[in-house]
Amino acid sequence: MIEILVTMVLIAGSSLALAGMQLAAVKYNKEAAPHSEATLLAIEISDRMRSNIAGVKASGYNRSYGYTAATADVADPGCGSTTDCTAATLATLDIHNWQTSLKTALPGGAGAIVPSATTTYAYTIVVMWQDKSLSDSAAPPDPACTKPPLAALVPVAGVRCFTTTFMP
Repeated sequence: MIEILVTMVLIAGSSLALAGMQLAAVKYNKEAAPHSEATLLAIEISDRMRSNIAGVKASGYNRSYGYTAATADVADPGCGSTTDCTAATLATLDIHNWQTSLKTALPGGAGAIVPSATTTYAYTIVVMWQDKSLSDSAAPPDPACTKPPLAALVPVAGVRCFTTTFMP
């Protein structure tokens, strides 16, 4: 009888441990999802830039904005589906579509494309979004938002940043 009781206690303890591990896995998966989405969105704009080198050379993709300015809408230039785009209007259309994707995929999603100060046609692509784990007023800004060249963009509390360097 004691052996059965001990076995039941061990099974109950193991079940609770497994449930805790499952709960932690769900939590970490939910926290990782925006990072994965940010990576895909950075790849999206880098592919768009690669396909419009003339727009890149004309600085059509430069968006050295902090979070607040980056959330402002970019107007659709009205080309692409029925009319041809110039390199400049295609860059504007790409930024408009990227911004729409950012806002749809991420909470408070925004993006910046910062040209390198030292390397021609090198860019830092920044994907920014609101993160509940950083929304506490005492929480420091995301360290990824304070690295150069983003330090000049003034990080905002509660905003998480994903950055990647890119050369079309």
